Amino acid sequence: MDKKRQDLLNGWVTTLYSSKYTISPASSDASFRNYYRIKSNKKSKIIMDAPPGKEPLGPFLDITKRLKDADVNVPEIFEVNKKLGFVLMSDLGTDQYLEKLNHETVFCLYTDALDTIRKMQSRTDTKNLKLFNTNELLSEMNLFRDWFLKQELQLDFKVPASNFISECFQSIIKIILEIPTTFVHRDYHSRNLMVTETNNPGVLDYQDALIGPITYDLASLLKDCYVKWDEALVERMIDSYYRRIRVTYSKMNLDEFIFWFDVTALQRHLKAIGIFSRLKHRDKKVQFMEDIPRTYSYIHNTIAKYSELGDIKVLLNDLDINSKL
Repeated sequence: MDKKRQDLLNGWVTTLYSSKYTISPASSDASFRNYYRIKSNKKSKIIMDAPPGKEPLGPFLDITKRLKDADVNVPEIFEVNKKLGFVLMSDLGTDQYLEKLNHETVFCLYTDALDTIRKMQSRTDTKNLKLFNTNELLSEMNLFRDWFLKQELQLDFKVPASNFISECFQSIIKIILEIPTTFVHRDYHSRNLMVTETNNPGVLDYQDALIGPITYDLASLLKDCYVKWDEALVERMIDSYYRRIRVTYSKMNLDEFIFWFDVTALQRHLKAIGIFSRLKHRDKKVQFMEDIPRTYSYIHNTIAKYSELGDIKVLLNDLDINSKL
């Protein structure tokens, strides 16, 4: 935070607190947002710093209310200054899922996380939320082409190759648009879930929510860019969630659901690798590059699994991505 923004934050906080307080960094994410923990009288709250013009507060406040009304454990909002881009809210603690997940805790923690996905899908008001449409899906996958293939790997594509990449992306989109839709958190993974004593998990970073595939948040959780589990565990969790929703989607069989799960994960992982590369080259945040090999391993396994993904398998194998990681 630069000094000018820090002075604005301190000035705003003094209008809210009459007693002594301390402010320390809580976390940052892959956006322009930053989070600070403020402590006063042995009580802790969180300040979100969302610079106006870069991170509008409207979507965050809107989705917070929708999820709160659905009994999802999201922060309680105490104070908002839209002009300055500050929010004072409740503190969901310091125990990220990522730090607490292990082979002893994974079933309990993921069962709670699956329950929350079902709650979001069945209870959240989706009125006037935007759709995860062709343009959005394509724009996200183009990040892989523009920032990973071109910027990170320094690959130079001629027109035919560039057209083939677009055709591969369109084939993925065609499959995704056939999937039934619901509320999608859009970034439901181990760094955005907090272990809480009641109504576990605490859920963060949901401001980009929209209407999209029923498999999207499940794929974000079980094929997490930051932690990887063996296939047997993932399959068991997919089956568990399928059983939760099959009454709602009676025409869907398990094999179809798994295929949809894998393809939505593929789209998400292409986007994620593009974002990690952009963070390095544009924003000078290099720490996410270490997550690319794990993320690409999901892609490698998925394209080998389905004949429907033959074109993108040919593309990525010809580029020999694995040898470049």
